[in-house]
Amino acid sequence: MSPVLVEPDWLTTPLTRPGRSSGKRHLVSAAVVGILAAATFAVGESGGLDLAHRSERRLIEAHLEAWYGGDFDSAAALKAPERLRTGPSEERARDEVRYQAMLGATTELLDCVSLPPSTVRCDVAYSNILNEAVDKAPAVVSQQFGIEDGRILFVAGPYLDDEQLTSSYQGFSNLLFPEDYGAACVEEPNFQRPACAEFKLAHLEDWASWHRIEEG
Repeated sequence: MSPVLVEPDWLTTPLTRPGRSSGKRHLVSAAVVGILAAATFAVGESGGLDLAHRSERRLIEAHLEAWYGGDFDSAAALKAPERLRTGPSEERARDEVRYQAMLGATTELLDCVSLPPSTVRCDVAYSNILNEAVDKAPAVVSQQFGIEDGRILFVAGPYLDDEQLTSSYQGFSNLLFPEDYGAACVEEPNFQRPACAEFKLAHLEDWASWHRIEEG
């Protein structure tokens, strides 16, 4: 009997980034189709294949794509009902999502390990316009995702960030305009607001030149 593959709701949830084309979303959708097709082939060849891990991976990818791409509502829709959610207030979360989108944040899911009964630990490659400005490879950050019934229960670990570049930008700003930087950016490990992204974009080229000199 041929297997029946049913796409969960989150596979068909539109993912859009404000101010960006939908090209990347189409590529993600095509990748999902490819995964399901490959799974179907594998089932036919081997007689059995557990799709749970692939579905969990795609759920995490969809959440990361939405959260760091500026689509708070899609990211929130992938989470479990309100009574199971953990994390910052919605206002702060929306600000963080806007901050990441303004900096052009991108993510790539790397290796994942299942931690029964319902947790997946993954390495995620993260970069934004600061990486592009100084031609630095993405930073790799480890996060854990609690998953149950096709929804994310929690995300454990800090928001993705390149700590080295963030520290460099802070050092640059504190030398030249500490008051302006302090007014725009918050000294908290898991939160930044859109004003901080605006500040970083405004001084991006000057910081990049300074960073290259500091790096030697």
